[in-house]
Amino acid sequence: MVQLMLRLTTPPGRLQQTIQALRSVTLPARLKCGEAFTHLAREVGDDRVLCYMEEWSDVEELNEQIRSPRFGQLLALLETLVEEPTFEFRFVSEVRGLDYVAEVRGEPLLAERAPGDTATKQEV
Repeated sequence: MVQLMLRLTTPPGRLQQTIQALRSVTLPARLKCGEAFTHLAREVGDDRVLCYMEEWSDVEELNEQIRSPRFGQLLALLETLVEEPTFEFRFVSEVRGLDYVAEVRGEPLLAERAPGDTATKQEV
């Protein structure tokens, strides 16, 4: 999995225009074989800051998108910003769950405990 994380500050008076521009980039990504996850949100505490994310299943798909006209639109949008955005690609090579917690803590998973073992259970 590969994630594109973009955090940008909109120019004064251009919040809605920037949101619309990002939405126009988002739709083609979502339509591309239904593989992409995209998300656009405002930052809590500063309405001028937008956070945009794309998530792709593999690097080849991401590379295809980077070469696409819609990605060119995204880059053109970045050129209009007054402040430099944070632009990151995150390459996720492994995902683990509670098994990792158990490994680090040296304790068995809850499902591996003996029946009736309530050492980790408390009444709430």
